[in-house]
Amino acid sequence: MATRSSISVVLPTYNCRDLLVPHLRSMQDWLDLADEVIVVDSRSTDGTLELIRAELRHPRLRIIERDRGLYQSWNEGIAATTGDWVYISTAGDLITRNLLLHLREVGEALGASVVVSAPDFAHEDGRPHRDLGWPPTKLLAAFGQGHPFVMQPAATQFLAFQNCPNAILGSSASNLYRGPHLRARPFPTEYGVVGDTAWIMRYGHETRLALTPRRGSTFCIHEKESQLTPEQCVELHRRLIGRESAQLRETTQLCPRLANLLAEQEQPFQTKRLWAERRQLWHAPENQLVNKLRWLSVTSLYLWHRLNDKQRAHRARQVLQANDALFTHLSG
Repeated sequence: MATRSSISVVLPTYNCRDLLVPHLRSMQDWLDLADEVIVVDSRSTDGTLELIRAELRHPRLRIIERDRGLYQSWNEGIAATTGDWVYISTAGDLITRNLLLHLREVGEALGASVVVSAPDFAHEDGRPHRDLGWPPTKLLAAFGQGHPFVMQPAATQFLAFQNCPNAILGSSASNLYRGPHLRARPFPTEYGVVGDTAWIMRYGHETRLALTPRRGSTFCIHEKESQLTPEQCVELHRRLIGRESAQLRETTQLCPRLANLLAEQEQPFQTKRLWAERRQLWHAPENQLVNKLRWLSVTSLYLWHRLNDKQRAHRARQVLQANDALFTHLSG
């Protein structure tokens, strides 16, 4: 009888004691599925580590203490794993036993590098939050047939750029990564809190990404977290598209079709830049008349770019939907 594939769990923490109380309680439902648990704590000062030492019991528990750094902590924990699959259990984000088993089953059946599921959303106090319409939900609606499916790397790479700055991975706490694949490809750390987005943009061309319509996870919305301004969002989008597409061209032999598709994705950030400029002009306190006239000009250009973006996205979706070879569905 074939042995089951192993699962390593990475639990990154920093001053999250209040979130960890229900989190550790929820983990008890599936903790026996984990072959090892790696805690990476960024020198918490609120009793987080003391709570973990008192409440988290596992025969192969390892605790790493290091300086702060979101994806740096993830990468250090991931590098310490040995499992066939890696699950990243971020504080406050919950998953059910059934979904974790399902993700492993789908990953093995489809030979996937990553298996993605769409989460539900909740406030920190547990109240339901509205669905944020993340890319996994949209991709399942556009390309799914009610069953799990895997995308060929060419489709994954293109869709990763098309959805930027949002990640087609959604939340990593809703997903399962193949261990060797993830350990060889650390999360980028130069883009702040969007390392998930950068990861799939950087490695999509060598990643078999599977999606499943099965739900069973909850993403915690932290209302107090600082939000990017429109200008910061545009700049982040520009950096992601510019740097990652340039790196792909320099280090990877892309087929001409994929190279052309990626080149097209460098255009939509212009729409975001114009949107930010419109907002700035409309709210500018001085030179009201001049700013409003400039606003009309920028708005016209913005609407033209937005229409082109929608037409480009529609054409790309038609190409992908028509090419069945890019998607393999798992029936039943």
